[in-house]
Amino acid sequence: MMVAPGLGLVVALEAEGRALLGSSGWLREGGRTVRRLRLPDGTRLLCARGGVGVERGMSAARWLVGEGATALAVMGVSGGLDPTLRSGDLVVAETIIERREGEADRAWEMDAAGTGLLYETLASTGLPLRRGAAVTAVQAVLTTVDKRRLHERSRALVVDTECAAVAHVASDSGLPLVALRAVCDTADHPDPADLLDCLRDDGTVVPSALVRRLAGRPSLVCDAVRMARAFSAALGSLGRAWRALNRGGVPARLALGDALLRRSLSEQERGPDAAGSGR
Repeated sequence: MMVAPGLGLVVALEAEGRALLGSSGWLREGGRTVRRLRLPDGTRLLCARGGVGVERGMSAARWLVGEGATALAVMGVSGGLDPTLRSGDLVVAETIIERREGEADRAWEMDAAGTGLLYETLASTGLPLRRGAAVTAVQAVLTTVDKRRLHERSRALVVDTECAAVAHVASDSGLPLVALRAVCDTADHPDPADLLDCLRDDGTVVPSALVRRLAGRPSLVCDAVRMARAFSAALGSLGRAWRALNRGGVPARLALGDALLRRSLSEQERGPDAAGSGR
């Protein structure tokens, strides 16, 4: 029996999954939190919430491949590196760069057809949008100095901790990959490590730890409020982008995989009679 095409979606954080697919319907399978959906045309959508970090992102992507995903996507919030980006701006990644200290950078080009489809669909909505490189770092990039240095070295627009992991798996599996990031913290603001230490691997806050840190350093309250607002802006943009992509039937078209998607786009450009012309 022929298996329906399936788009495998990787997110790191609970809030990202909620912004994209809502809060209900999530299940625990194989030690991870997942969501299974059927799009109106029968296409399968599988989402794996892996948690922060390269190893977790790679494990989530491998699970999706094992479940029969025919294409992969990674979506979520990122830190801004380009100083012109604001919280809530969207970035469609054309290239993903893996940055490891003491090692040469590695880069993957995203699927051109899928990336073009993503960008053109979102550009028509008026959402703040850029396209360019995203870089994955092993450690969080917190200071303005480190953000500037990473931007100068990589020319990436944003930084995250999981895109390169999914790119590894997509490359090894021969599957097309697209990546969409929403800017959270910007290049001109440092992110206090004391606050990030209050987060679990899925991005949720440990309340007791946060209370202790704020009690010990009341000056962190302003940073906490700013970071919460930036996070909310990024999640809002991510959710609006996903809804726009769904209205355009983009997830189903991405699931077709590279060859079929290119054919679909070509037929669309040539007109409604192209699909049945046999030429």
